[in-house]
Amino acid sequence: MPSRADTGTESRRTPLIDYVQAHIERAGITPNKLVGLARDPETGQRILPDWLYKLLDDRLTDKAPERWRLRALAAGMASSESGSVDPAEYRKQHQVVKRLTAAQWLDLDEVLEVPASDGTIVTVSVPADLPEEDRERIRKWAEQMARDMSGRE
Repeated sequence: MPSRADTGTESRRTPLIDYVQAHIERAGITPNKLVGLARDPETGQRILPDWLYKLLDDRLTDKAPERWRLRALAAGMASSESGSVDPAEYRKQHQVVKRLTAAQWLDLDEVLEVPASDGTIVTVSVPADLPEEDRERIRKWAEQMARDMSGRE
């Protein structure tokens, strides 16, 4: 399939796709391995390889993924090689996946996330057209906020 650049179609922001692809690369796994780990903890439903490949190829443009698929994807990303899911990592991944899905399918502004040392995540919506200098200022502000939150009793 030709890329969007090859076809001359305007490319759209794909933060969820980028995040999942980066996870696959960082974890050193294949998309099929992620599929094998991806089971919705609420319903037990599993995503299929075809669905994940459509997501990664940006061929799911008509509607956002169903909630159970997002939970399954988050569980797969929070799983160890043995398939056990770390509950804290699952909650973190689920929140990230939901935000990125909203950014991708609802065309919301970029979402900046800064983790605090206590596991809290500071989330800030950043306008996509904001100059890089201003984005850096917001990033530093969010990092300070995360440090402040980590120090609270």
